[in-house]
Amino acid sequence: MNLVILFFTFSALTIIGLLNEETRNATFSRTKEEWTADMAGLFIQGVIVPAVPFLTVPFLYEFFPAFAGKIDLSGFVQFILSFVLVDYLYYWNHRIFHRRHYWFIHRMHHSSRHLDVFATSRNSMITSFLFVYIWSEIIGMYLLKDSTFFMLGLGLTFALDLWRHSGVKQPHALHSALSWAFIMPEQHVLHHSLVGRNRNYGANFCWWDKLHGTFSPNEVKNKELERITNRNVWQELFTPWKVNK
Repeated sequence: MNLVILFFTFSALTIIGLLNEETRNATFSRTKEEWTADMAGLFIQGVIVPAVPFLTVPFLYEFFPAFAGKIDLSGFVQFILSFVLVDYLYYWNHRIFHRRHYWFIHRMHHSSRHLDVFATSRNSMITSFLFVYIWSEIIGMYLLKDSTFFMLGLGLTFALDLWRHSGVKQPHALHSALSWAFIMPEQHVLHHSLVGRNRNYGANFCWWDKLHGTFSPNEVKNKELERITNRNVWQELFTPWKVNK
């Protein structure tokens, strides 16, 4: 189900973005290195990362069967755990990546000059395996008797991640209806800018940023968000800790 949700979300946001002339021009202004980074990221997060839980959980069932499928939770509780609690854990996960000593982990994701749906997965290989989501997915699939609604919460989170990075400016009515709870694409554009890098860390909800004083409603133009470095793209993808900061 999650793959279907993500496929249609990605497809819809891609079409919406390409129908807008400014977004379309920015998307196709990518350099060869930028396309390499984004396509490699899409492969890592679209193929490799989703495969990891399905390879790991059978191993846990085989060698650690005592807790396999032993927790039976209602669908509502499962959804709250994955969509709300994991979201709060991600808030801190993300803030830690922004600390100076760990910035190399997250640096590549902040190298996009312009946010669109293709920039969502621009990460180094190591980053994908340090996000709380992949480990939450493994734990949920392993411990829960039926993890359907837990996985649905994660699937909606991943869809919102695509939306948040789409750079699509929301209609005023939609913004007013959702911004009381959710991090909007405009607010995440600010997070990807040099002036707002320490603001709006949240994924699904803006509540955590408001609770911890890191929220900002300010908006910036979705262009020239970060400095483009001359670092080797393959080093950034596979060995970012070896690259000079």
